[in-house]
Amino acid sequence: MSKKTDNFELMSTRDICCQLSISPRTLERYRKRPSDGNPFPEPDCSYMGGSNKWLKTKVHEWQAQEMSRPVRRPMSHLNLPRDSKGQLIRSDVA
Repeated sequence: MSKKTDNFELMSTRDICCQLSISPRTLERYRKRPSDGNPFPEPDCSYMGGSNKWLKTKVHEWQAQEMSRPVRRPMSHLNLPRDSKGQLIRSDVA
């Protein structure tokens, strides 16, 4: 899967997508995140017509930062207070 070059282990897009269980399109979306949103690093090797390659250490560093990012809990909106009819009570509505 990954290639060894001059004692630097490189990962291709396919290797990264398999490791993270994501599609190549999702990897592109991660790369286009704003700087405060933990964007995926730019490739270390990219050639015209060839696949992009990243240093494995950079991928692991990004993954560690990604796992420590604060995220919104899924379905957290279901725990909002409800009225007697079961409808959500929103604080922004008067």
